[in-house]
Amino acid sequence: MAREWPPVPPDTTAEQMEQARTTFAGAPYLDPAKPVEERVADLVGRMTLDEKIAYMAGTTFKIEPLEVIGETQPIPRLGIPKFKMTDATLGSKMTRDATLFPGFINLAATFDRDLAYRYGKSVGEECRADGYRILLGPGINLYRVPNCGRNFEYLGEDPCLTAQLVVPYIKAVQAAGVIATVKHFAINNSEYFRKSSNSVVDERTMRELYLEPFRAAVQEAGCAAAMTSYNLINGEWAAENRWLVTDVLRNEWGFNGLVMTDWFSVYHTRKLLASGTDLEMPFAEVFAPAKIRAELEQGTIDEAYLDERVACILRPCIGFGLLDGPQADPALRATWSEHAEIGRRIGRESLVLLKNQDRLLPLKRDAVGHIALFGKNAVQTIASGGGAAGFDPGKGFVTYEQSIRQAAGEGIEVTYHPQLHAAAIRKADVAIVFLTMVEHEQMDRNFAFDEDSLYTLHRVAQNNPHTIAVVSLGGGAEMASWIDEVEALVYAWYPGTHGAEALGQMLFGDISPSGKLPISIEKRPEDAHYWGHYLPEGTILPRTFQGWDSAHDRFDVHYREGLLTGYRWYDAREIEPLFPFGFGLSYTTFDYSGLEISTDGLDGAAARVSFTLENSGPVAGTEIVQLYVHDTECSIPRPPKELKGFGRVSLAPGEKRTVEFFLSNRDLSFWNPATRAWTAEQGGFEVLVGASSRDIRLRDRFGF
Repeated sequence: MAREWPPVPPDTTAEQMEQARTTFAGAPYLDPAKPVEERVADLVGRMTLDEKIAYMAGTTFKIEPLEVIGETQPIPRLGIPKFKMTDATLGSKMTRDATLFPGFINLAATFDRDLAYRYGKSVGEECRADGYRILLGPGINLYRVPNCGRNFEYLGEDPCLTAQLVVPYIKAVQAAGVIATVKHFAINNSEYFRKSSNSVVDERTMRELYLEPFRAAVQEAGCAAAMTSYNLINGEWAAENRWLVTDVLRNEWGFNGLVMTDWFSVYHTRKLLASGTDLEMPFAEVFAPAKIRAELEQGTIDEAYLDERVACILRPCIGFGLLDGPQADPALRATWSEHAEIGRRIGRESLVLLKNQDRLLPLKRDAVGHIALFGKNAVQTIASGGGAAGFDPGKGFVTYEQSIRQAAGEGIEVTYHPQLHAAAIRKADVAIVFLTMVEHEQMDRNFAFDEDSLYTLHRVAQNNPHTIAVVSLGGGAEMASWIDEVEALVYAWYPGTHGAEALGQMLFGDISPSGKLPISIEKRPEDAHYWGHYLPEGTILPRTFQGWDSAHDRFDVHYREGLLTGYRWYDAREIEPLFPFGFGLSYTTFDYSGLEISTDGLDGAAARVSFTLENSGPVAGTEIVQLYVHDTECSIPRPPKELKGFGRVSLAPGEKRTVEFFLSNRDLSFWNPATRAWTAEQGGFEVLVGASSRDIRLRDRFGF
């Protein structure tokens, strides 16, 4: 049966708002000087039962043409306007002429907390410019499988990296007066028939890996809203899971903000009410007024419980000043040029150089006369993956071809070849092949590139020894079968509106590559932790987006690998990945020395770790240093090592700098299934400092 879409209700008018201010003059809810809790309680107390019930669902969803993604209900009688929502993590989809920022996976590859803050600030300003005060992001589900169609929206495989980047992003969005919505809560690590997928996972794995970034978002960043995911978790739909929403998120983590459903992701009124979820989006179906009234009449809930749900919706809205002035601030459009520069910076810092045989790169302008480009992504560059996060990159969009032409200058011929002609391939001093796949919300994609792309790569490499591959994806791909054919390999992720400018600059040495992999890339799926318990048997993944309306029998996804995902798996199983987590080449070299560990006089920290980093190469560069910890005496098994710190250090040739990390008790803790609590046991710990998870330069031990 086709879904009936409700009409878009009118917003509260300026006249109605003014009338309410006259009628309710002196009411605490209208007074910005009053405490938030007093204002919330006063407003809820003035709402009728019908208004409370209606407030527990959005208004509608109008996407053809795109007019409404989500919004809260207006209450004209009380002068309450709609509060408008916008997708998503990579920018404000609903803002006119918005900047599309590089993928969140690009940010992960920078390992840059400061840049995460600036990214969030820019997105927040673009939301507020057009009055979108609820951002439906950031997305922080961990990278478990390379196939997931939304990996480009997330921050890689490691909970420490994800947590430490999302906290400044959220703080910046909310400092701009925009409510951040952390999503998708939780254990949503693939898009293959996500509404039919049941994530079967033990609590320790959830706590240490998949829930940890959400905890940091709530407790460290103060995120004001959360969105539940589509999948089931151990047999319960995420939004209907009381343990997840009330026991963990609210009671344990102290979250008192807005919990909304993802769009059309819930099914049972009583379970949804009991879970502690506040707002059904995009409009009332499960929370239809008649259904909620039936629960009231049967006594499964009372009006006080509805008051609690409505208060959780209103609390961030009032706290962020959404009742106290215009929703939009058009003057913020003056910051668009700053945002463009942030996009360029993310592009520069996120490029990962994975192979550079015989130092082909950087290209020397006086030695290269002709560059040939192959693959449609050179000229029809895909700015981001598709779905909620993706949108038109705008008139200022830069393609890879434009970037290379600009960096090459007038003396170098740059030509794009839609056809493969051996003579043209051989004529070029350097050939660059661009590779990508369709990545989109509500689909998972193949691990291997399509036959046409691989044919192009093989043909070019056979005819030109100086072939460079540029991969644009949100995750790993099959490269082991062809990597020996290319002389250089660059992972470029997704550039957004302005990020592609960096590729040409890097190829010609105007910048030294500094990005590192926030994921592990396997040689073949059989080597990886998810092999055999990810997709139903016989599944064939599509290469194109199949649309939004599809159904599948419910199936289980067993997280049998437990804590051993990504680099933890490869370490524990002693398997060599194609490229390890944290790996990335530079045009210079770095030496590590002088590791020292101190445990005395640290004012609450468990250990201070310091060492010296030196740029021992010929050009300026930036190294991403990584700190891992191994628990040598734990009473239960732990991964061989876990990332607990990282930093970007920029050095001139010959320059040295002392790098310092502090380890907390939490950094040394594990989730104890016996006590159901975080535990830091007394014993020995090994500190490992290096340039990647497989390139450890310094190590030492300390007692705790």
